Amino acid sequence: MDFWKTLAVLLRRWYVAVPTLVLSLGLAAGVYLSVHTDYQSTGTIVLASSAEGARASAGDNASADRVNPMLAFDGSLNTSAQIIIQTLQDPAIQKQILGEGDSVKYEVGNGELSGPFIVVVATGRSPELAKDTVAKVLDRGKAELADRQKSLHAPETTFITPVQVVAPTPAEAKTGGKTRFAAVALVLGFVASLGGAYAWESFAEARKRKAAKAAPANKPEEKPASNGALRADEIASGSHPTVRFRPVSRDRT
Repeated sequence: MDFWKTLAVLLRRWYVAVPTLVLSLGLAAGVYLSVHTDYQSTGTIVLASSAEGARASAGDNASADRVNPMLAFDGSLNTSAQIIIQTLQDPAIQKQILGEGDSVKYEVGNGELSGPFIVVVATGRSPELAKDTVAKVLDRGKAELADRQKSLHAPETTFITPVQVVAPTPAEAKTGGKTRFAAVALVLGFVASLGGAYAWESFAEARKRKAAKAAPANKPEEKPASNGALRADEIASGSHPTVRFRPVSRDRT
């Protein structure tokens, strides 16, 4: 589409384009204000093995030593972290932590970090709600880790310990979603403004063409002035006037 042609149409049909554009701006502002603001907080812990190692000594009898089953294989800390992550992602656990409603939600993962990290990101309708949710999820993860080791009868001296890396951060507002919705509304409004101007332009041009075609049909037909001579087409059609000849008398007496 030619830019200058488009600009000319908008300038010519400004009385259509401008109100539509103003309405679009109002719609975009309304969308921005109507979409609620979300707040996001995050926290991170890492799992560390005990200084005593995976085995608790039972005296001189090495065969009686007790082992922490969660540390009895290679990559045990990473695996333990994944177990806790999967547990916290269980819908039943999420319901216990969050309760009813959709005012807050959280995600759990390793944050694409190398190691036994557990990263919690919570999003809520208020800063306090998001931050408190991160703390609850991290506390539940620590409790799940301790309960699993106890259920496996692991010696307490060999327990895997969760170490806080990042405390629940102050929640920050996320305006990206609101901005995207408002931008979409603005773009749609601009398209509507441009389409309205072009539609009115097409309608006006169609009316002009229709009026130009109807003008010759409505104009009365003009007949050429007669100079007294009969045209061949008039004689052929019989539309010429009848001419009567009278005899002229030559007798002058």
